[in-house]
Amino acid sequence: MAFTTPYETDKHTVYPGDVLFSRLSFAVSLLDDYTKGKPIGRIQVRIKETGKKVIENLSGYYCFTDLEVGNYNVNIRSDLYFPEERTVNTSSFPDPKNPVLEIALKPSPVYPFPENATLLRGVVRDVINVDEPIRNARIKVTDKDVENVTDEQGNFVLYFSELSDEEEVNVEIQKYGYTKTINVAVKELETRSLGIIVFP
Repeated sequence: MAFTTPYETDKHTVYPGDVLFSRLSFAVSLLDDYTKGKPIGRIQVRIKETGKKVIENLSGYYCFTDLEVGNYNVNIRSDLYFPEERTVNTSSFPDPKNPVLEIALKPSPVYPFPENATLLRGVVRDVINVDEPIRNARIKVTDKDVENVTDEQGNFVLYFSELSDEEEVNVEIQKYGYTKTINVAVKELETRSLGIIVFP
């Protein structure tokens, strides 16, 4: 890649006419867990050890280059998805020629779901102090591959893809070693609310 103006990094400066070559250490491929397509909104991908963020290339990959061999913590932050953090060993990819880490991002309650989405929403609060939200509680539907967590305000959203017209499901809330189960009817193409749930 040739540059027409000087390009500076923390390691070197490339002057006009020079060609810069970089070695791909690994790439991150992100997937929207709801649409199974490309994530939407603003997304930041950083390596915790360096604090540097990367730029998404034209193919939709976040590429990290010229890293020393070792372990790195990848942080992903977004306005519409729950944060993710993964540890990457740059020498552990099955195919060294294709060092790609795939991560599915879970939509948060503020995600712009379509009007006809099949959703189940609720808020989890402390049983003693109902004004205190239960953060990062695990919310899952038994016998289905449907799972999410609560946000900082205790809100959660569960989204369904394959569902009969109306179906009874068991929702499990897990936190602090406690589990609470709620039976609820979920209707296809509708959003239903469980309101405020006191926990445990």
